[in-house]
Amino acid sequence: MAKTSTYNIAVGMIVALGSFSYGFGFATFATSIGQPGFYAYFALDPTTPYTNSILGAVNALFFLGACVGALAGGPLSDHIGRRHTILAAALIAFVGGALAAGSVHIAMLIVVRILQGCGLGALATLTPVYLSEASTKEKRGMYGCFYSKNLTFGWRGPIAFTCIPCLLLAIGCIWVPESPRYLLMKDRSDEAWRNVQRLHHDAADPTDSAAHEEFAQMRAQIAFERTQPSGYWGILTTRSYRKRAFLSCFVQFAANNTGGLVINYYSVIIYGDLGLTGSLPLLMYAIYTLIGALGNLCGLLTIDKTGRRFALLTGFSGCLVALVLEIAMLGKYVTVAVPNPAGEKVAVLALMFFVFFYGFFIDAASFIYSSEIYPTNIRARGMALATFTYFAACVTYVTPGATAVATIGWRYFIIFACLTVVSVVVIYFFYPETKQKSLEELAAYFGETVVDDTYEKDVEREKGGIEHSEMAG
Repeated sequence: MAKTSTYNIAVGMIVALGSFSYGFGFATFATSIGQPGFYAYFALDPTTPYTNSILGAVNALFFLGACVGALAGGPLSDHIGRRHTILAAALIAFVGGALAAGSVHIAMLIVVRILQGCGLGALATLTPVYLSEASTKEKRGMYGCFYSKNLTFGWRGPIAFTCIPCLLLAIGCIWVPESPRYLLMKDRSDEAWRNVQRLHHDAADPTDSAAHEEFAQMRAQIAFERTQPSGYWGILTTRSYRKRAFLSCFVQFAANNTGGLVINYYSVIIYGDLGLTGSLPLLMYAIYTLIGALGNLCGLLTIDKTGRRFALLTGFSGCLVALVLEIAMLGKYVTVAVPNPAGEKVAVLALMFFVFFYGFFIDAASFIYSSEIYPTNIRARGMALATFTYFAACVTYVTPGATAVATIGWRYFIIFACLTVVSVVVIYFFYPETKQKSLEELAAYFGETVVDDTYEKDVEREKGGIEHSEMAG
């Protein structure tokens, strides 16, 4: 069994900044639109339908840029490598975030948010691809401005802060090795072996026998996969690939079907509708985000033990219960002539309950599952399709979100509750468990060839060839 080395963990933490970058970049704009200075600077009245349409446009075009970044990032990473594509995406997101923070007109904000979305969309695609390819199968799943007296800083500050993780990621890429599976795909086997040996070295195994075993299977499987169809067309025309694509894309679509992004983006507005005033909506958003972050951490520590299927079923079921509770409170006690304070408090609690289940069980698991079920020859493009689906759903739900929350209110969430029921049913009947399986072994789930008939010979040949090469050196 290959070991997850300290170096592997360090590399994973650097690349995981990509996940933090796009998560932080997506979420931060919600705090900006909760700042009085945002509306004052752009001469917007937060109570008018025009402002709601502007907010919808800014968010929709951001996710349109993310769609472009996702679809472009997959093929680009197959040409220039995972590492260089992640670096380029981080720099694009950094520049886009900096320009967004410095926007002097609403039109400029819209345009540069598209640029930022492109970079973050590519990071959303390539981060799970790299982490799944460079990790061992046992650890693959591991991985206060309101009070500013300067009203302009109040909304610019959160956007500007999104540049920090992008910059750190770009700098960290200097020490990140290329994905060994990508190198094998490009016939750079010597370099691939060195990276596997370094990433999965075990001091208790001086001959690196586990790493040799893993590398032999990896190389044999990729050699076979290179004879199979590839690219977007190959995914669409190959039955087993279409099945993989459905599972990968549906779980991303299902994640948005919970309404999580609508709640996140317009949470400050939602908390205002629940009777909270002043700085309380931003405080509740901070608590909401903290619960989600802690949930992600808990998911990180447990998903390789509990499994992806358990996490997804638990997460979607929990979110469904929270949505039903939220709808009941809003319809019965909040959006009435005389709101009930107790009902408003329960509605706030239901939102916290929702983000706990989403952060703990859905957020990480959905991206892990989407990436790991693909073979190497189509993984980058397959993950691109999955993240494109995610961002397309974002556009679908977020664009009318501000208007819907302001006009039909709790009835908008009935849509998400119904869709979440469908998601639970589909995942229960069609999603196999993938924990503790190598990326090559997962081929058996889809009726494909797992190259292992000459496995032992490959291992011995690999050991002998590399040892001979080291002695010659």
